[in-house]
Amino acid sequence: MSREKNAFNDKQRILRLYSILISKQAMSVEQIEDLFFIGQKTVQRDIAAIREFLTDLQQGEPVQSEVVYDRKIKKYKITERDHLFEVFDKINSEENPFDF
Repeated sequence: MSREKNAFNDKQRILRLYSILISKQAMSVEQIEDLFFIGQKTVQRDIAAIREFLTDLQQGEPVQSEVVYDRKIKKYKITERDHLFEVFDKINSEENPFDF
């Protein structure tokens, strides 16, 4: 894979993949590889990074939202997205120490 073809750096790519998955879209390994011009190992690392982020985000409560591989459709997807939005709302409603 040529670095020149890849317009995304690692963080941008992972964030874009997360954004796609959270917007109800499931993606196959091949679709992810083609979209970002990456290999299967990089896909696995990116999925692992998103899984870690979701686990950290739900710290202190049962992990309900996670990236799973649906063997029936052969694609990755995020489960319990509604729960994840509740977590975001909870985080955003907490008093922000940086608010002036």
